[in-house]
Amino acid sequence: AEGSSRRHIAETRMNERSSRSHTIFRLCLDAEVSMQQGMRQHSQLNLVDLAGSEGLKNTAATGLRRREGSSINRSLHALSKVIQALSDEKSHAASRHVAYRESKLTRILKPALGGNSHTLVICTMSPAMSNYTESRSTL
Repeated sequence: AEGSSRRHIAETRMNERSSRSHTIFRLCLDAEVSMQQGMRQHSQLNLVDLAGSEGLKNTAATGLRRREGSSINRSLHALSKVIQALSDEKSHAASRHVAYRESKLTRILKPALGGNSHTLVICTMSPAMSNYTESRSTL
């Protein structure tokens, strides 16, 4: 309830209830694996709702909405660069630079993106041809 009260939603020409911020719900689980050896296991589940990328040309945003859109696009671009760097098979793990520090989003999600984590991405897209560019960039 507290998280949804902090969520920013505003109207743009493209969407009457456009999310203007990303939302992360993190569930942390700690368990004792072995009582005798005192081993603990730590797990995290991150449920992330990313604000959608909306092109300035389609939203006709100005002022605050334009700055919000720009910020959203920068963080989504930083996330795509991190995912690209992690999935690049040609670069070796030791020599590869992953730019987690380019945005708050990637810094927060760093433990969920690298290492021995499992990540599932679900994309919501519009089938309308007028939204083709945004839908394509989502993929």
